[in-house]
Amino acid sequence: MSSRRRLWALFLAMAMLVGLTTAASASPPEGAHESYIVVLQPGTQRVPKVAAAMLQAHSGQVGFVYEHALQGFSMTMSPQAAAALARNPRVAYIETNDTVTIAQSTTGQSTPTGITRILTDTTAVDIDSNDDYRVDVDVAVIDTGVDFEHPDLNVAGGVTCSQPNKGPRRLRTASCSPGGDDDHYHGTHVAGTIGALDNNFGVVGVAPGARIWAVKVLDSNGSGSEAMVVAGIDWVTGMAGTIEVANMSLGGSGDSRAEYDAIQGAVNAGVAFAVAAGNNGADADGYSPARFDNVLTVSALADFDGQAGGSADPSGTHCRVDQDDTLADFSNWGSAVDLAAPGVCIESTYPIERGSYGTISGTSMASPHAAGALALLASNTLPARDAAAVDALYATVISAGNDGWTDESGDGTTEPLLDVSNVDIFAPTLIPTVSTDAAPTVTIISPSEDAVFESGVSISFEASATDLVDGDLSGDIVWSSSSFAITTGSSFSRVLPAGSHTINATVTDSAGNTDSDSVIITVQPLSTGRLVLTVNDYKVKGIQWAELTWTGATGNTDLTRDGKYVATFNSTSGSFDDTTELKGGGTATYKLCETDSETCEEVTATW
Repeated sequence: MSSRRRLWALFLAMAMLVGLTTAASASPPEGAHESYIVVLQPGTQRVPKVAAAMLQAHSGQVGFVYEHALQGFSMTMSPQAAAALARNPRVAYIETNDTVTIAQSTTGQSTPTGITRILTDTTAVDIDSNDDYRVDVDVAVIDTGVDFEHPDLNVAGGVTCSQPNKGPRRLRTASCSPGGDDDHYHGTHVAGTIGALDNNFGVVGVAPGARIWAVKVLDSNGSGSEAMVVAGIDWVTGMAGTIEVANMSLGGSGDSRAEYDAIQGAVNAGVAFAVAAGNNGADADGYSPARFDNVLTVSALADFDGQAGGSADPSGTHCRVDQDDTLADFSNWGSAVDLAAPGVCIESTYPIERGSYGTISGTSMASPHAAGALALLASNTLPARDAAAVDALYATVISAGNDGWTDESGDGTTEPLLDVSNVDIFAPTLIPTVSTDAAPTVTIISPSEDAVFESGVSISFEASATDLVDGDLSGDIVWSSSSFAITTGSSFSRVLPAGSHTINATVTDSAGNTDSDSVIITVQPLSTGRLVLTVNDYKVKGIQWAELTWTGATGNTDLTRDGKYVATFNSTSGSFDDTTELKGGGTATYKLCETDSETCEEVTATW
């Protein structure tokens, strides 16, 4: 079996260039399980149910389930099972999911040179270290997490997309759960460049005070998987009503259709993406997401004094020795790159336990400068939340760039250098500092407003809550319906009776301030029609398969094939893939009966 392999890594270069290496991967033994991303046909409904049915049919283990940016799931199964599943008409495509660990290395308010080089301090942002006005915008940092306690960051909330749920192994799934604290440092550094506060200490970002959402998809070693990254993008898409911009300072070699489709789903929902070009000193077209046409791809400029001219001496920086005002020697280049931004010896925030501030280099550091610029625009110029609006943001940032640097890459093109000095273009909405006695904020993440569910289905609810003083209050959320209390915590699942339900989420901070959010959902009554069973018969490598779908049951159902018991189901509707394990032609009669009832339905599969 041949498969596309990708390497996930942070696009980070330290004081010295560090090579990224991975162990050579041997072909798995016959029947061994590997990890895959399964993308379903667009518009597929009830994705968790479909994933569970495919799990049961193919003896795998479901990981993340994707419902917003695209429809699909990650799953561990044998290559043989993956090949069989790929033939299912509900499946659009399947690709492998791989992991790599990055190599490690160590290394009153100041305005970092990157901020002055793109002229942020001359704009309507009004950086002055005094009044702490904040840009009214929400930015997702898809990375190693963010330090929630850092006094120089305005962290609104976040999730961790890397831990499986508890439960029996075969029934265990992964999800993005409330959290997102940084146990590395990379994501916190990225967040500071985007939005460190203008508060008279530490550093300041391109969009000071922007609300940061930590989307943790990489672990304490800076390592993750494609499935985790797609899960993070999927979560951001579900939050598109709040989040306008996302930064991805990570990537890998090759291509990923699932990642591209996930980003496109987020872009369609109105989220703009800034991504790192990569640190391989190579054509960015060989790396993703840098090569994608639905993102803003950013290369790294070497700048040591925050000024144009190329005359700064880097020898005193004790960081790197590159030629001032040129493309950093580690930076990727090429036609896929849209923009250059400072990425060498960038000072920004670090987790408090690692010193609060640090200076590092990489296209990882260049990309958040562009994310900050997108945030400045998005805070005041997003009349619509769709792909056209995002494309307009990209075009505006690119066209506002200048040519005040030297591109020695030899690729035949010189991308513009990020420039946010035009006050007529970059005129963000600013809000004053939130007082310490302000109310907390609670947001229901799922389900969406006006969602419709079948009677008897367990509905999952999730919300996040944060407070300027108390921090993350998601665990203190009190859930109630329009008539009775439900539970306390960030999430719960419940079977609700048929009808319309208003579900409320309320949180109270230590000062007694409260905030609430609500969602209206509808539970449809059980169908009064008869039990309906349909079959889609097909072959995989000559072996007979049948995809069975049923609706209209009033309780548990039992399935037989030619009079022999196959399985029992506890849902009123669903689907199931069955195989006779025989080759060639033939027929099989499937009968689905409501348990302890004479209500049955028959279909015949013909191969």
